[in-house]
Amino acid sequence: MNQYVALGWRVESRSPTQAVVARGKQQNDVLHVILTVCTCFLWLLVWASMAASNKQQRVAITVDQFGYVTRAQAPVTWGRQG
Repeated sequence: MNQYVALGWRVESRSPTQAVVARGKQQNDVLHVILTVCTCFLWLLVWASMAASNKQQRVAITVDQFGYVTRAQAPVTWGRQG
């Protein structure tokens, strides 16, 4: 777990036996909507390119009752998920 954090990953959730770490930035959609409207939709081009190039990765790290660590990598997602 410390290796992921040292490499710039952030902890999204954790429990006594599992943690999910993620890398990639989440976009502030409210700010982008405001900028898009204020610039007569010119900002939409910038927003779309930022969303297309924003690669997010997630890894679930689980420890079983015997102390074995397993890592499950989620598929790479592009842009904002939710």
